[in-house]
Amino acid sequence: MTDLAALTGLPFDLRTKAFLDYLDRRRAQSAVVRSDQPGVWEVFGYDETVQVLGDHETFSNDMNDLIPEDERELASAAQGNFLGIDPPRHTQMRELVRRAFTPRIVADLEPVVERTAEQLLDEVELSADGSGTVDLVAGFASPLTARVIAKLFGIPEQDHVLFTIWADALLGARPAGELGKADESAVRELGDLVRSASAYLLDLIHERRAHPRDDLISALAQAEVDGRSLGDHEIVGVIGMFVIAGHLPSSVLIGSTVMALDTHPDTFAEVRADHGLLPQVVEEVLRWRPPLVRDQRVAARETELGGERIPAGAMVCLWLASAHRDAARFPQADAFDIHRGNQTRHIAFGRGIHFCLGAPLARMETRIALSALLRRFDRVEVLRDGGIQFHPSIGVLGPVRLPAAVHARTSSA
Repeated sequence: MTDLAALTGLPFDLRTKAFLDYLDRRRAQSAVVRSDQPGVWEVFGYDETVQVLGDHETFSNDMNDLIPEDERELASAAQGNFLGIDPPRHTQMRELVRRAFTPRIVADLEPVVERTAEQLLDEVELSADGSGTVDLVAGFASPLTARVIAKLFGIPEQDHVLFTIWADALLGARPAGELGKADESAVRELGDLVRSASAYLLDLIHERRAHPRDDLISALAQAEVDGRSLGDHEIVGVIGMFVIAGHLPSSVLIGSTVMALDTHPDTFAEVRADHGLLPQVVEEVLRWRPPLVRDQRVAARETELGGERIPAGAMVCLWLASAHRDAARFPQADAFDIHRGNQTRHIAFGRGIHFCLGAPLARMETRIALSALLRRFDRVEVLRDGGIQFHPSIGVLGPVRLPAAVHARTSSA
């Protein structure tokens, strides 16, 4: 199957197999292939993907030229998403956010993640014998990561559902199988979302400027580099970036980790016996089933990549999931092996100047979520016939609904 849009309509297991088969088949043909979609080149090899990610001068991340001139609010917010702009503006923006989003802030969130995970598991309804069912993504991972982001920015926890709504809308701004740029109509619909979200967020930003608190909105409002600070709409853009990169991928990663362990019972037993292996588990899942399976760039000039001539203005679709299955870099790449020696060479969080600032938070959230599940339950079994649903975007490979049967540990366990 080569119709990527059709893949998203398949059941989760068939979708995963068909998608990975597509990547394997195309990678076997060439590391770089001209797509069936006009103006798009698809990149399947690890070395070629790393080359693109590391060369921001040739492969631009700025796609703001598609924003209509009358969508000024969207254009302003887009500047706050420094993942989508190039140096020198990117350098300044990233430094402003880095000064606000410090390692201390991430470390201070760890007890928040632990407490939130326990609170959510307290809500799981169990029968007298300690058994029950729970949706480990919609009922656990998604509210966990949303509440943590809400806490990070100082947003009332009762509004955490807004992050799920925004993330779904932002990631769904193009047809499921579309690899090129989103068309103007999709961008205009995105503008409607930004205006709605901005109306909510701008009130908070104004309040934090007047009365700073110990949260990221206050820190962003006060951050300054070389006399430059962030405007209100740019802060909205930074929040939007965290919604996309910090909420949904983390919740999908937690679900994918549970699914990986469920289908590898020997590894699951090993991890139950030694929770210290959880960081290795997370890294291997990031390689084996990255939540975001693709990235994109625009060729700023004509260039050569993997033996192909890429014209200026072409869209370059980087299949991160394919790079992770490149046998030249990851022997037996299709195997799930938490003891793999080079698993940390994955590029699930990007590479180069656009490496994800939220990577430590995503790793920490996943580790804590899995640890909480293992402490609370002596059995966690994915219900494969219980209505598992994957995210509708072709760029996301992982569950948004993951029903599971659980059984509580006894006091003597």
